[in-house]
Amino acid sequence: MLAVITAVAICLVIVNEFGTATTIDTMQARNNLDQMRAHFLARSSLNLTELIVRLQRRLDNAPGQAGQMGLGADALASLEGVQITDFADPLMAAFGGDEEQVQAAIGLSMSQTKGLGSDIGTFGVRITPIDGKINVNCAGSGTPAEVSLVARSIQSLLYPVAFDPIFEEPDADGWRRDRRTQVSAIIDYVDKNQSRIEIRDDKVESTGGPEDYGYENLRDSYKPKNDKLDSVSELKLVRGVDDRFWTLFGNAFRVQGGCKVNLRGLDDAKVAAAIISLAAKDPNDAILRDPAALWALANLVLQAPQYGFYFSGQDGLNMFAQFVKDPAAAFAGFAGAGEEGAQNQPAVPTPPIPNFPPGLKGVELDMQKLGQVAATTAIENYQVEAWGEVTRPPFLPARRTIRASWDQEFQNQQARNLQLTRKGAWLYLREE
Repeated sequence: MLAVITAVAICLVIVNEFGTATTIDTMQARNNLDQMRAHFLARSSLNLTELIVRLQRRLDNAPGQAGQMGLGADALASLEGVQITDFADPLMAAFGGDEEQVQAAIGLSMSQTKGLGSDIGTFGVRITPIDGKINVNCAGSGTPAEVSLVARSIQSLLYPVAFDPIFEEPDADGWRRDRRTQVSAIIDYVDKNQSRIEIRDDKVESTGGPEDYGYENLRDSYKPKNDKLDSVSELKLVRGVDDRFWTLFGNAFRVQGGCKVNLRGLDDAKVAAAIISLAAKDPNDAILRDPAALWALANLVLQAPQYGFYFSGQDGLNMFAQFVKDPAAAFAGFAGAGEEGAQNQPAVPTPPIPNFPPGLKGVELDMQKLGQVAATTAIENYQVEAWGEVTRPPFLPARRTIRASWDQEFQNQQARNLQLTRKGAWLYLREE
């Protein structure tokens, strides 16, 4: 009897252990399957994203090719400034959404269509133009004009008095600095020489002294890169760029593309305010000395594309200067055009005009200064966040995200395949 009981007990333990191991193996296999599905959903999103950005390039080139297509010069002018990348995620829902999202996107259910929607999960994308940010890598080009442009742009970004507490208190490592020292630290980390620079009367000059910011005295010591950065996150290694600084200004920088800020890609009011300050005809303009008024004007610039002010093409800089000089008149003209259109087509709604702060006036810009710091060309560089997700209740969804950078002007050098010689390529891919 004891032998039988002992044998049964041992068998129960073995069976229970085998069942537990089998359950764990099954869940692991299921997790691997769901992660693989999420990976390929994210890859599908990335492939569709490439289609969207290449289509965007065709739209950007369409106005200039109107003559070659046998159309009038103004036939495709309405396409200038249109960014279909802003609507990429809703467009993606028709291909990678669930049944409800497909129904909302195209008005048909998945049972009535073929090849649309996804029955194993969903995918989407967020495409962000980055040409409207400050390119810190231009400090590593060695050209004095480009180094000066980056330094003055960063200085204008930091100058509003609202940011005084950042520079009145030490950073997270106890390092004290003012605005000019912080700008010098950023430039010296990227430029290729070993001499410290300083900003004097809006000019960047080398002091001839060594770059001494105390990197070697930190707990985990290191040396400045003194070369171009591979990613924006490397700026966190610059002395003074702590979490507080990064939260306020991290979104204002980039490491790809040209040195000028593209007005078509503006998405940060702080960068817009910096452009206005740099290009102002009168550096002592009352609006520039009033942080609230300058902030309100910069936010109006960001809202401008919603009302058809795209600041694109050859006349884009003039349009921007006129808008900044008298935004009230620009919006009044938009409202008048809307009323005139409403008489002919009363069913077409017009977006509400934003509320202007009482007494808000614009800033007159110097076109030569504006041309030195800003451009209105087609967007060249995009940051992409493509994701795929597999739902599996009651567990958390399995999600894979691909972060990437796309350059519209990059020329692939693989001449063996003629299809690869066209412009546009992924410069950076990371899956997580």
